[in-house]
Amino acid sequence: MVKIYIDPGHGGTDPGAIGYGLQEKVLTLTIAKKVEALLKDYKDVTVKMSRTGDSSLTLKQRTDAANAWGADFFLSVHINAGGGTGYEDYRYEKLTAISGTGKIQASIHAAVMEELKAFGVVDRGVKAANFHVLRESNMSAALSENLFIDRKEDAELLKRNDVLDAIARGHVEGLAKAFNLKKKATTTPAQTVATPSKEPAKPSVVYEAHIQGIGWQGKKRDGKTAGTTGQSKRLEALTVKLENTSAILEMEGHVQGLGWTTLRTNGEVIGTIGESLRLEAVKIKAKGLDIQYRVHVEKDGWSAWKKNGEIAGTTGQSKCIEAIQIKIA
Repeated sequence: MVKIYIDPGHGGTDPGAIGYGLQEKVLTLTIAKKVEALLKDYKDVTVKMSRTGDSSLTLKQRTDAANAWGADFFLSVHINAGGGTGYEDYRYEKLTAISGTGKIQASIHAAVMEELKAFGVVDRGVKAANFHVLRESNMSAALSENLFIDRKEDAELLKRNDVLDAIARGHVEGLAKAFNLKKKATTTPAQTVATPSKEPAKPSVVYEAHIQGIGWQGKKRDGKTAGTTGQSKRLEALTVKLENTSAILEMEGHVQGLGWTTLRTNGEVIGTIGESLRLEAVKIKAKGLDIQYRVHVEKDGWSAWKKNGEIAGTTGQSKCIEAIQIKIA
C-alpha cells in the first residue's frame, strides 16, 4: 500500500500569497482535495491530508504528521508569487535529479505540464531548494508551485475550475506513473442474451459550487444539492456544464456589489473566488432544453423552481445564495 501525504500550503491565519482577489490557502486546498479525490480511483494507495479545512499549521506539524504516519511520499501544493509566470516544482537541494525523489519529481512535472500545455502555461523547470517540508520529511517529497497568483494572466487561469482540474490530474498521473499505481477495475456483468441497441444518452447537467471557507465542493448532477444549508456559508461561484447535448448553455450571476456578470457558457465560472463576495441570484437557460433550477437563500430557504432564464435568488436585499439544485425536466 502506497501512502501519499498531501499538504495544502498555508491555511488559517496564514493566507499565503494574495493577488487579483485570490488567496493561496484557498487554491492549495482546492487542488489538494481534487488530487485526493482522483487518487481514490487507484488501487493500493491511501491518502492523508495535512488539513481538510481552513486551519493553521506550522511547517513542523506538517512534516511531523507525515513522518509519524510513515508516508511514502510528501506532496506540498503551493501557488507562486513574485511577478513570474508558469509552473515549477522542487525537491530537496541535496538530492540529485537522478535520485529516487528526483525521478518522482520528474514524473509529476512532466504530467502536470502535459495537462497545462493546452492553456499556454510556461514550463519553469524542475528545481531544488532547502524548504523545510523537503528537508525534514523522512520520505521522498516534492513541492509544486502552480502558476503565479500576482500575475494577471496566471490569476485568470487559477479562477477556472478546468485549470485546477488539469493541475490535479497532472499531479495524480505523475504519482501513478512513479509508483506504478493501477486504476481500480470496473466490472460489467456478462451478457447472456442479445441486448437491444442502446438508446441515445439523455441530456444531463453537472455543476459545482465554490463555498465560503470550503472552496470547490465537488461536482453534483441532475438535481442534487450543491452548496450548504443551515451553515451560514455563502455560495461564491458556480460552474455548470451540459452533457450529451449540443444545446448551448447561457448563464449569469448577480454578485454582491458588482451586479450581473457578463454572459457565461458551458463550464465557465460565474461569481468570484477569494473576494468574499456573495452570489445573490442566477439566471440559466439552454435553447431547446427545459432546464430548471432553484436556490436556497439565506433566511428564506428554498425558492420556487425557475426555468429558461428566470431569476432565482434576490437582488438588492443583501442575501446570499447558500445552495443550488439544477435539473433538466
